[in-house]
Amino acid sequence: MNDRRTTWFVALALLLALSLLASCGQPPSTPGGPTQTPLPLASPTEAPTPTPPPTATPLPDPTFPMKTPHFSFGVDVHLYYMDYDQVMGYVDDLGAEWVRQQVSWRDIEAAKGEYIWDELDNVVAAVGRHNRKLLVSIVRSPAWATESGGYGMPADPNDLGDFLADMATRYQGKIQAYEIWNEQNYAVENDGYVQGAGRYVELLKVAYTRIKQVDPYAIVLFGPLTPTGWDDPAVSIPDIKYLNAAYAYNGGEVRNYFDVLAVHVAGTHNPPDTLWPEKPGPYPNWLDHPTHYFRHVENIRAVMEAHGDGDKQIWVTEFGWASIEGITDTPAKGYEYAADNTAQQQADYIIEALEMGRTIYQPWMGAMFIWNLNFAPITPPSDEKAAFGLLNAAWEPRPAYNAVKAYIAQYTQWKP
Repeated sequence: MNDRRTTWFVALALLLALSLLASCGQPPSTPGGPTQTPLPLASPTEAPTPTPPPTATPLPDPTFPMKTPHFSFGVDVHLYYMDYDQVMGYVDDLGAEWVRQQVSWRDIEAAKGEYIWDELDNVVAAVGRHNRKLLVSIVRSPAWATESGGYGMPADPNDLGDFLADMATRYQGKIQAYEIWNEQNYAVENDGYVQGAGRYVELLKVAYTRIKQVDPYAIVLFGPLTPTGWDDPAVSIPDIKYLNAAYAYNGGEVRNYFDVLAVHVAGTHNPPDTLWPEKPGPYPNWLDHPTHYFRHVENIRAVMEAHGDGDKQIWVTEFGWASIEGITDTPAKGYEYAADNTAQQQADYIIEALEMGRTIYQPWMGAMFIWNLNFAPITPPSDEKAAFGLLNAAWEPRPAYNAVKAYIAQYTQWKP
């Protein structure tokens, strides 16, 4: 017990001695030396509030029916697998605000739900680069969607609805208008047989609904009827008869399912101000039926108004006059009137028709699309489409191109 206490005192003495030695090794402090003033603590400050980005101007609520705010000039083009900027360069030079491109459903969705969008992506991007508006004409069912395996209207309208919903989602804001089918009263455009107007209304109803659910600002057009008086479903149904039947179907519900009525008119060789029977054209053929005249659009308009649809616009999405001058020596079969029109008459008639649309057909004429810009460079001269073109086979402007360019330049209600 005493030995442990002795050991403890010895250890304590050693620790005290070591502490004294350590303090002797430190430099002496200077008496009265300045003491370091402690730095002030930074007072907390609020971080600057970032300036919010400017708020985009909200779009007005979509209206029904959608309309163009002014009379608009358009042109039918072929952009698929082309030099897109070359074609759109002509559109820029021409001054057209809109382009219309036909889109084949069967080429994009060969199997249900399996899409190949690549080429349409290119087309849409090209139109956007050139600050133009795009109207797509939706045509031709894939084989899996029809009863016959052909290209007519789908057996189930919902198949087209699914396609259009996906399309409108992909291109929202980039495709401004959708035309649902093309010349549905003409057998050639519908796998050899004309389906009834009621079936078309059911198709349009689904198409309109599915597009608007995705893009309420898109304009949906009742597909244009071919101008004809021939009444045989294996060939055609008269456009007036078909349109009346569409309005009569299911209590006239079609009025709720399109914004604009698209129309095709045929000028043949009759000047724009003529019309059968009150003011017939100058030639003995393509004379005795109103569907051979540009002014047949007035008859279509009368049907709309008779069914209480006068608040909607008409867009003429194909019109023109064919001339073989500078294209070929022999007109295509069924288009013999193209030999009667000179290239200058073609130009004059197009300008006169545009002026009628811009003036006496207001306010119901919303837009007019010239048929066509560039089919002559991509089709043989024997194809009837070449004679309608504003460009010849060498991509050179014809008189009608120059006349249209000069006419559009007078009006500045829109700019790209």
